[in-house]
Amino acid sequence: MKALRVVLIIVGLLTLIPSVIGVVLPWDRLVCMFKWFGVILPAVTEANYTLYLVRVGCVTYAWAGFLFLLAAVDLNKYLVLIRSLALASICVGLACILVGARIAIPTVAFLVDGLFCLISGGLIWTLSSPLSSQGKQAMSPAKP
Repeated sequence: MKALRVVLIIVGLLTLIPSVIGVVLPWDRLVCMFKWFGVILPAVTEANYTLYLVRVGCVTYAWAGFLFLLAAVDLNKYLVLIRSLALASICVGLACILVGARIAIPTVAFLVDGLFCLISGGLIWTLSSPLSSQGKQAMSPAKP
């Protein structure tokens, strides 16, 4: 259980911190950060719609990071949330990889997010499985 708590905290912080930075950092600084990672953003990134989508996405990811941290507080109480976050992570990871490859953006741009989500989601799902089976045993009626 301690390993699951540690993974949830690490994933929560690695999701929350960059997302909050993405919400508060001025747009030109964000574009420079992408360049630092080797991702050159096309001129369309200056469109208001793109700015809107990026900021909304960052807020959504920030809340996801918060939920990972919340789930780490009480593993048994938040088991359904933990399992849901694991499945959501796996789905987001698959979407990042499949869509990123389909639209031919730089590989590093979608593999970092995609692999992080797939690995963290799979790890959380695996580590939460014993909790799930314990919960089912506790809910089954005792036999005389």
